[in-house]
Amino acid sequence: MNGARSGGNMNAVSRVGNTVRRQAGPWTPTVHRYLRYLARNGVDWAPTPIGSEAETEILSYVEGMVPEYPLPAWVWDEAVLVDGARMLRQLHDASIGFGIDDAVWQSPTKIPSEVVCHNDFAPHNLAFNGEGRITGAIDFDMCSPGPRIWDIAYFATRACPLTALPPDGAPGPEDARGRIQLLLREYGSDASWKDVVRVAVTRLLNLAEFSVEKADELFKPHLRAEAVAYERDAKYLAGWL
Repeated sequence: MNGARSGGNMNAVSRVGNTVRRQAGPWTPTVHRYLRYLARNGVDWAPTPIGSEAETEILSYVEGMVPEYPLPAWVWDEAVLVDGARMLRQLHDASIGFGIDDAVWQSPTKIPSEVVCHNDFAPHNLAFNGEGRITGAIDFDMCSPGPRIWDIAYFATRACPLTALPPDGAPGPEDARGRIQLLLREYGSDASWKDVVRVAVTRLLNLAEFSVEKADELFKPHLRAEAVAYERDAKYLAGWL
């Protein structure tokens, strides 16, 4: 497998040689400027913007294997939490100072706007090598300013995982607290595991609302079923607080 999928949940994606083609939007110039800013600040594992043709953006191809659902068992290795937390910290730190005066974002900005969040930093948007270590990230089109914990909580939701119905082979709720604390330690955050769960609940409800909106806008009824699952998990996690 490779860093670019043949299709996406929200956006059609295709690979052409060493490039990836995606549908562009009003936010694309901002995202391309942001990706170039990341590269200047030491992030060498994100896509490089190449340009746009009509309504298509062109990005460099990110080498690696991107897991699809159902996620393989090796995704639950603690090394994924360690690698992901460290890369997320690098990503956030590298975004500091990015000019947002004339920025256009697909995803709404959040407060406090500490950094530029990826907003979909999860195994399904990460590239892995043959040893199961993360080598890159893709799908930055949903990025926007927000608090660091907004990305941390979503990564925890997907990678710990934090769900009422853990996938086969995934760690269960008895392991969640320790895995969240590992993620926070490797990121270098002073937030508590309860802070992460609290934001994860808000994050899931936000994602449910977004999915319902996109189901109608993009004529993708399966997003409504995903919204139901997000609401279920939010209610489940709220019981932990």
